Amino acid sequence: MADKTCDVCGGTSFQLAHDEWMKRTFRFVENGQLTMCQGCGAKYLVCKGCGGLYTRVHPGLESWEVNTECKSCNYKDPDVDFYISTT
Repeated sequence: MADKTCDVCGGTSFQLAHDEWMKRTFRFVENGQLTMCQGCGAKYLVCKGCGGLYTRVHPGLESWEVNTECKSCNYKDPDVDFYISTT
């Protein structure tokens, strides 16, 4: 089962998020989908493998904060790998 628990507030209710700035800034967001915690507003990349929360995304994101794989299904997103290897 896909993990859908917010790392920030522990919330479990999410909605589709559109963030043009993040799409322009992070290639893996441009090619993926974002979801937002309804409790605190934290945004996450949706896993293409299971639909769970792949990694949290925020404006000050550093490469060391990005998950290298989905914690629910171990899917590795090639766009995320590229981001980590080039920053």
